[in-house]
Amino acid sequence: MQENTIPWIIKIIPAIVGAILALVLSGDIDKNGKIQVTVSVICKFAASVTVSLYGGSAFIEHFEMLKTSTMYQGFIMLMFAVFGLLAIGILYQAVAMWRGKSLPEVIAEIKAAFLAILGKGE
Repeated sequence: MQENTIPWIIKIIPAIVGAILALVLSGDIDKNGKIQVTVSVICKFAASVTVSLYGGSAFIEHFEMLKTSTMYQGFIMLMFAVFGLLAIGILYQAVAMWRGKSLPEVIAEIKAAFLAILGKGE
């Protein structure tokens, strides 16, 4: 079966837009639209696009959405780009939290964070 390349180009555009949105949310692009191009930013952008293309495609195939419109599939790619980088950031922070701390210290830190979020601290 020969695939048409036009739908893939249409799906790549939301992946790139989602990666840019993810960089805005992560603070790498400031309010003025300025960006400091570093290896870290390039890696974040590439990771976001990769998660979008592979994760979005796997999601679409797994849930049998192949017959849905190209725009709908592009929206799924956009969501995977934005929230995929968010998930990667959460995992990175979780691993960074473990460094140099014992399990009770990590649990106490997580508990304090939840109490601060819920407003019942102190």
